[in-house]
Amino acid sequence: MEKGSRTFIAILLFLWPVSVPAQEPLVFTGIENSSYATISERVMREAYGRLGIDVQFPRLPAARSLIVANSGKVDGELYRIKNIHLKYKNLIMLSVPIGIMEGVAITTNPKISLKGWQSLEPYRVCIRNGVKFAEAGTKEMEVDVSNSNDQLFNKLGKNRCDVIVLARLTSIALAQDFEKKMNMPVQYNVVQTYPLFHYLHKKNKHLVPKLTKILKTMETDGAIAKIRAQYIEEISSAK
Repeated sequence: MEKGSRTFIAILLFLWPVSVPAQEPLVFTGIENSSYATISERVMREAYGRLGIDVQFPRLPAARSLIVANSGKVDGELYRIKNIHLKYKNLIMLSVPIGIMEGVAITTNPKISLKGWQSLEPYRVCIRNGVKFAEAGTKEMEVDVSNSNDQLFNKLGKNRCDVIVLARLTSIALAQDFEKKMNMPVQYNVVQTYPLFHYLHKKNKHLVPKLTKILKTMETDGAIAKIRAQYIEEISSAK
């Protein structure tokens, strides 16, 4: 091929538009029907947005969500309590809390007053499958396990449980519906408060330093607290 022809082809290749595929979004599973998942999603969408990374947050049943996250089929778990990675070895916990969760024991019996996990021992306790804080707190007790929050309130209404254990924000709308339907007020008892953390699958460990730095900034500038406060105001005004 003559030199001029080669030069012409080289120029055409240089000028020819090159299609660069868009980066696939990172995917993090989270617990379905959870207010804490909603708050955590808003926090982490902001955090990844500051890094220019698109993200998706499909919701799954609590136990299934962790299994999928640990398997590497997705990029990690949206939020969980501290040290879940000690059991789910493929997950890396970021050190900055992205929220807090109050574990509450809910009862319809005004004579029941609870403080701490041990105070639940004399009662019939129901928890939800896959909710790790409830499983850990009641591990020495005989408990009834349900697959959904609706089932928990149904058992409470039918007097199959004295106490059900849930996260406070997750329970608010359900408790309001329960009180209206059953004409039966509920009592809240805080048994423990937990910080919540974001988890990356180990394949994404290169993101840990940058994402930790972003979350520390968001913690310092009040962005995380503001997102939580805005959500609580939303659900409170919907009463």
